[in-house]
Amino acid sequence: MGLLDDYQNIDETADDGSPALDPSTMRRKRMDLERQIVILDSDLGRTKREIEQYEMQKRKFKKEEERIRIDREDLDKKLKNLDNDRVSLEDQIRLLKKKLKILQ
Repeated sequence: MGLLDDYQNIDETADDGSPALDPSTMRRKRMDLERQIVILDSDLGRTKREIEQYEMQKRKFKKEEERIRIDREDLDKKLKNLDNDRVSLEDQIRLLKKKLKILQ
């Protein structure tokens, strides 16, 4: 148990900020922390750029979706008009055939 207590004492003195560690160890720890900060900062930048790209793609899809919706509505209107025309033409043909049949 004595060895574990020694490690805990070293960690506690390092956390307190007291100069229990020699300068080279402190410098090495500081450099390690700075390196980790640089790596994490780089990862954060990459993540932010990726978020921006996905947001741009989302806006692009939303615009395309709106354009497609408008085009679909226009096609629905055209289809409805053409269907009405078809029904009207079929009715006219039916009436003309009846008239032709009466004349014969």
